[in-house]
Amino acid sequence: MSRFIRLSTTFMFLLIAQTAASACPSCYGAADSPMTAGMNAAILAMLGITFLVLAGISGMFFYIWRRMKQRQCASNELFVNEHGILQQNKDKGVVEWNTI
Repeated sequence: MSRFIRLSTTFMFLLIAQTAASACPSCYGAADSPMTAGMNAAILAMLGITFLVLAGISGMFFYIWRRMKQRQCASNELFVNEHGILQQNKDKGVVEWNTI
């Protein structure tokens, strides 16, 4: 008997709550509703914020990649000789290290 009461109570609750569970005007498709316009603006704002954050992260990685390429080029062109002087590779010649 308690199972029947539980099922009937659930069924009655669903019938009563049906009106409270109706969709909003934007879900019904009322295109001229101010609520629909507000929701569209909110969605565009959230998409814009997401795009700006992802663009910032991508820009940071591009900046780091560009700096890495610049430093690699500089490290291939320059070296420190045995006297501690910074020279270019074209002036390098043969360097002998004294192990005294």
